[in-house]
Amino acid sequence: MLTSSPLRTAAGATAIVLLTATPALALGPFLRTSGALSDLAPAASGPFDGASARVQMVESAAGSHVVLTVKGIGPAAEGNTYGAHLHDGPCIAGDGPAAGPHYNAHTHGQAPLPGVSDRTEVWLDFAVEDGAGTGTASVPFVPKPENRSVVIHALPTNPQTGTAGARLACLTVAW
Repeated sequence: MLTSSPLRTAAGATAIVLLTATPALALGPFLRTSGALSDLAPAASGPFDGASARVQMVESAAGSHVVLTVKGIGPAAEGNTYGAHLHDGPCIAGDGPAAGPHYNAHTHGQAPLPGVSDRTEVWLDFAVEDGAGTGTASVPFVPKPENRSVVIHALPTNPQTGTAGARLACLTVAW
């Protein structure tokens, strides 16, 4: 019969607090990062000023499933669709190019054929409804760990080129 001592209960509670309070923590096949979005276009007021986001990634034998949730989006964005992608670099407020190019599985040696598509990159486009949006992607690879970011773009992703317009906001995703 197992019994719980006050010390074990306190240690367990501390572990739970640490796991839920850590902003970017990969536990084996799971990653969750959340926080305020960094403004990549500070010269103008935009719909993502003051917004926050959460990114969750779950590994499987078939690859990864990624979910982006954005909240606190300004009313001017209502009904619009925005492109969002995993990028190679971290977010630096006011410096869109610092996020680097899209994370592409072929460039990282994870896909046999070159190309830009929703099978070689993580595309998380979302439509805004009631000040929020959610984008999902399932890809046949697991992005390699490092400081990366999810960048929100001004336009929906063009399925032929992978482009989505200007970089508006981002969230660093590190694991």
